[in-house]
Amino acid sequence: MREPCDVTQGNPDFLLACKHAQESGLKPTKCYRNLGVGQLYEMALKFEPDSAITSTGALAAVSYEKTGRSPKDKRVVKETESEADVWWGQGSPNHPMDERAFILNRSRAVDYLNFLPSVFVFDGYANWDPEARTKIRVICARPYHALFMHNMLIRPTDEELLVFGEPEFVIYNAGPFPANRYTSFMTSSTSVDLSLAHREMVILGTQYAGEMKKGVFTIMHYLMPKRGILSLHSGCNVGADDDVTLFFGLSGTGKTTLSTDSKRPLIGDDEHCWGDHGVFNIEGGCYAKTINLQAAKEPEIWNAIKFGTVLENVKFDRRTRVVDYDSLHITENTRACYPINYIHNARIPCIGPQPKNIILLCCDAFGVLPPVSKLTHEQAMYHFISGYTAKIAGTEEGIKEPEATFSACFGAAFLMWHPMKYAGMLAEKMSKHGTTAWLINTGWTGGGYGVGQRMSLSHTRSIVDAIHSGELTRCKEFVKTPIFHLEVPKECTGVPAEVLQPESRWKDRALFYEQLHHLARMYMENFNIFLDGGNMHVGSEMVGRILTGGPSLKSLSD
Repeated sequence: MREPCDVTQGNPDFLLACKHAQESGLKPTKCYRNLGVGQLYEMALKFEPDSAITSTGALAAVSYEKTGRSPKDKRVVKETESEADVWWGQGSPNHPMDERAFILNRSRAVDYLNFLPSVFVFDGYANWDPEARTKIRVICARPYHALFMHNMLIRPTDEELLVFGEPEFVIYNAGPFPANRYTSFMTSSTSVDLSLAHREMVILGTQYAGEMKKGVFTIMHYLMPKRGILSLHSGCNVGADDDVTLFFGLSGTGKTTLSTDSKRPLIGDDEHCWGDHGVFNIEGGCYAKTINLQAAKEPEIWNAIKFGTVLENVKFDRRTRVVDYDSLHITENTRACYPINYIHNARIPCIGPQPKNIILLCCDAFGVLPPVSKLTHEQAMYHFISGYTAKIAGTEEGIKEPEATFSACFGAAFLMWHPMKYAGMLAEKMSKHGTTAWLINTGWTGGGYGVGQRMSLSHTRSIVDAIHSGELTRCKEFVKTPIFHLEVPKECTGVPAEVLQPESRWKDRALFYEQLHHLARMYMENFNIFLDGGNMHVGSEMVGRILTGGPSLKSLSD
C-alpha cells in the first residue's frame, strides 16, 4: 500500500525535485498528484461550474471554444539530432519552430501554472509491453484533464508510483491560457508544441483534451520506430486461436464497428505498436465518439459510460441529467473517455501475438472498388500510405459530390517520420511473420453515391468472418481487377458472387471505367506528395517497389 504522503493533499515537493521542473521553472503552490476518481469528480464539481454528473454517473465536462484538435497550430522544434528523421514539407503535419520559440511558450505555460492556486499531475505509462513502457507526466490546470489522462494512460499501481522517478515525456497543459500570437512561428492564440530534445509538449490556447492523448501518440510515433517497433493508428482484436487482426480506417469506414466483436476480445480501439514479441496497445483507455450513440447499435460504448467516464461536450437535461446523444448543440465531435477495462471483453494486459491479418478499410463513394481484395506486400504499402476513403454530400458543409480524402498511414496528423518509413516497416514485419493484408470497401456498390447502394453490413461482416476463419486465405480462385490490379476472391460464404465483382453491378459499364479511371488519377496525384523525400528515408529501391503496388492507367488502354 502507498505510504502516507502529502502529494495527494497538494504538497509539490516531489515535483520540485524533478529535473524538468527545475529546468522549466515550474514551482506550483499546490500540486495534486494522481488523485482518485472520486476526488477528481469533487474537484471538477467545485472548481468547474459547467461540469456535472450525468444520470449514468459519468462526469460531463466542456472544452469551450476548441472542440477538436488544432492541427494547423501544431509545431515541432527543428533540432540537430532529430531534424533529418522528421518528415517536413508538403503534406507533412509537422510545422517547424525553433528552440527559442518553444522555450518562450513553455515559460508562458509554466508562468500560468505557477500562478494558479493548485495544479493537477497525473503520472502514468504508455505501452503495455513492459520492455517498451514509457513514463508520461501530465501537468494541467483542470481536474477534467487529469481524469481524462487517468483514463487514457496506463495507470500505475501504488508501488509503481512510489518509485516512478523522472518522467520520460512531460506535457505542460496550460490550455486555458492563450499563446502570444506575436511569438515567432505562431499563427493564432493556440499552440501545441513538441520538442524531441526536451521530450516535452506545451499546450496553450486549447482545452480540448484530445490534444494530450494525441501528443503521447505523436511522441510514440517518433520513439518506437527508432527501436524497430512500428507504431500504428489502428484498432486491434484477437480470436480464440490467438489470431490477431489489425484494423485501419478513417472516419465513416466502420473501423470501430468491425473491430468491436463479441467473439473476439479487444486489445485496443485506436493506437498500437507492433514489435518483436507481437502487438500491444499504447493506451490504457478508449476515446469513443458518442454522436447518435444508441445502446442497441454500440452496447460496449453505451455500457462503458458510467462512474469514472468523462463525457466531453455533450448536452444533457439539467434536471434529469440524461444525455442527448443526438444533439449537435455544442459540437458533432462529442466523446466518451473511459478505461479500457470498462469494455467487458477487453484483453488485459492489452498485448497479443504477431498479427495474422491486416484489414485496410475504405468507404469508396465512387462504387468502383471491390468489397474485398487480397493485397500483395507492395499493394499493402501503397494503400497504407494512401489511407483512402471518401466524403459524401452532407458529411461536411459545401460537399455536393463524393470527394476523395487521403490520410497517410490512416493517421497523417500524428506522423513524425516520412510515411514510407512506416510502410517499409509494415512490409518487413508482414514478410517476417506471414501476415496477410486485405482491402475492404464498406462504401458503395452498383454505382456511386446517389445511384448505387451502400455495401450491406451483413456482407461486410461475412467477409471479415471469412478472413478470420481462413476461408479467404485458402481461396484458390481470384479475379484481378483492371487499373488497380486487386485480387478479388470468386467466392465468399454469405456474400453473393456478383457482389464481389463491382463491374458486374453497374448498368453502365462505360461509366464504371470512367469512375475507376478518375479514382486512380486521384490516388496517383495524392501519392506524388510522398515521392518528395521518400528516397532519403527508405531508399530509391523501396520507393520503386512501393509504386508497383499502385494503380496503372496503362493497363486500361491495353
